[in-house]
Amino acid sequence: MEMEKNLENKIEVSVMSVSSFSEEALEDILQLEKKCFPEEWQYDDAVEYYGEMLEKAENINIFLKEADKTVGYVLARPCDEELAGELRKDDKGMTSEPDVFYIETIQVLPEKRGMGGAKKLLIAVVAEAEKRGVEKFSIHARTVNGFHDKIKKIFEGRIKTVRQIEKWKPAANEPYEYIEWHK
Repeated sequence: MEMEKNLENKIEVSVMSVSSFSEEALEDILQLEKKCFPEEWQYDDAVEYYGEMLEKAENINIFLKEADKTVGYVLARPCDEELAGELRKDDKGMTSEPDVFYIETIQVLPEKRGMGGAKKLLIAVVAEAEKRGVEKFSIHARTVNGFHDKIKKIFEGRIKTVRQIEKWKPAANEPYEYIEWHK
C-alpha cells in the first residue's frame, strides 16, 4: 500500500490493489457505484458483474482509501476480444488488443472529487500494469465534466490516440473521448 498526502486538502489517502474476490471489496464497489453514478449508468447485474471482475486475476482492481474508508475505485481489464466486442457496439473503432489495459470504470465519491484521487488511481493502475509488462492504456472519458482533459494532462506527451464519440450510449448518450496512451 502506498501512502500519499494531499497537502492542499489536508487528507491522507492510500491506494490498495486487490487481486482476488472478497465480500468487503465487492460491497465497497457497489456502494461507490450507487453514490458516484446516476442509476441509468449502473450495472443491472452489478453484484455478479463486479464479483466476476474481482475474481479475474488478469484484471486490475485498485481502491482509494481515506483511513479505513473506501473513497474511490478503478477497474482496468485487458482489451481482449470479449471486451472489445462489447465496446464495439457503441464505438465502432474499438479493436481487440490484449496488450492494452482498458480503464473500464473509475469512481471517486462526489465529496472527494477535485482532490487528486482519480489521478492517484490512474497512476496506480499504470504502475500495476507496467509490473505485468503492459505499457499501453485506453479509456472512454467523459467530456461534459472535463475528465477527458484531465486524462490528457496526466499523461501529456504519451497520448497516441484521441477519438471523439458523439453519443456514448453507456452514459446516456453524452459526448465522450476515447483516449489511448503508451509509456
